[in-house]
Amino acid sequence: AVEESVAATPPALVAEAAPAEAAAAAAPAAAAGRGTTITQKITDEGAIRLATSQQATRNMTPTDRQIFALNSRVQAQNRAPVDFPGFIREGFDITVVGEGYVMDKDGLIYKDFAEGKGPLPSEGQQVVFDYTAYNESGAVIDSSYRKGRAAETRLGIQGLIPGFEMGIRGMRPGGKRRIVVPPALGPPVGPSTFFSAKQCEVSHLSCPVLCCTTAHVVRCLATLSAV
Repeated sequence: AVEESVAATPPALVAEAAPAEAAAAAAPAAAAGRGTTITQKITDEGAIRLATSQQATRNMTPTDRQIFALNSRVQAQNRAPVDFPGFIREGFDITVVGEGYVMDKDGLIYKDFAEGKGPLPSEGQQVVFDYTAYNESGAVIDSSYRKGRAAETRLGIQGLIPGFEMGIRGMRPGGKRRIVVPPALGPPVGPSTFFSAKQCEVSHLSCPVLCCTTAHVVRCLATLSAV
């Protein structure tokens, strides 16, 4: 489950990764002492945390500030989109810094710019969409626009990385969203894969989306952003 916790004297932004029960038990006292909370989920891949700029600033160590400043400079050099989230890493623990984001129970982080209307896509539907994916440095790593054609998959056949599909499943026609996919919900890594390091992935989906079954076709417009 997603927890709310803040370290009283953090080695990073929150207490070092600990069992969920211990972190949950420590949260009330920590929150009372600091007056702010940072959302986090502990996974086998490390801790994923979500903080607003104010929350992050209150809990940053000098090392965190240096890491965050470097990340911001590199994102600016890569011309990352406006309001792109910041990242602070300590080992396998990652803190995502941004305004207006939400973390769900699985650790997927997202921000809806427009919720849209109509039904959510369902299991087995064919989804056609355009997207741009970024790494934590704000550099483009993949884009349907560069390929000159939209992406297409059927939900439920594991055609997308888990977090990306989860983000699409939560969007209604006309919706616009940015998602941050943590390593635990991301692609496999290793020498036999395209990915060599466990990073968050941020993707934008912003073109017509078709959700199809043999019975009907629903035309959607969605914008997805994942890390």
